[in-house]
Amino acid sequence: MKYFHMRWAAACLAALALVLAGCGSDDDPIPAKVAPENAGTFVDTRDGHVYHWVKYGGLDWMTDNFAYDIHDANKCNIYQPDYDFYNETNTENLPKYGRLYTLDGALAACPDGWRIPTDADWQSLERALGMSAGDAAAMDWRGHVAHSMFTMKGDTCALNLLLGGYFDSYWGMGTSKWRHMGTYGYYWTATIDSAKAGQYYFFRKVAYNRNAVYRQSMEPSTYMLSVRYVRDDH
Repeated sequence: MKYFHMRWAAACLAALALVLAGCGSDDDPIPAKVAPENAGTFVDTRDGHVYHWVKYGGLDWMTDNFAYDIHDANKCNIYQPDYDFYNETNTENLPKYGRLYTLDGALAACPDGWRIPTDADWQSLERALGMSAGDAAAMDWRGHVAHSMFTMKGDTCALNLLLGGYFDSYWGMGTSKWRHMGTYGYYWTATIDSAKAGQYYFFRKVAYNRNAVYRQSMEPSTYMLSVRYVRDDH
């Protein structure tokens, strides 16, 4: 009987090991961080704001969330803290997280010489950071390169994607329309999702506790997300 119990326990441990081995992609080996090809700064002459950028795959990527005010509350706002979400004029989150924009707002805010990255640009970036082509073209959570996109456990990175949350214009009923700051970061692309009927545009999402990067699409006028502009090689 003792021998039977020992064999049963060993079998359970083996089964548990298989289950753990099949857990999310974040358990897979993490690729080494990739240094950018170049880096520099850009000054938006409209308001004097200084943005940093790094180059990957021949594209300059801003490393700060954009912050230009287009003076249209329907297309641009600042994430409001939970204790003050009725105010909508609190600017304490602006220096770190920048502004949130609808896609139209992001187009209006874009400085000369820069553009909203396409879905192909994001895939190119993800591949440059170590994601496979198959994972880059997949939907939802995929790959394990987020550690090369934002700071994890105090380890700095070149792109410095921020967990700035998002704004949902449909959310209400006495609760905040600003969601998930410090937990998730959401970023626009300029590419429509042709697999869906209507106007849905791809976006990227990163999370504080995942090394995968999320690829999906959403309505561009309902939500406000963070923006990182890109500039073609010059």
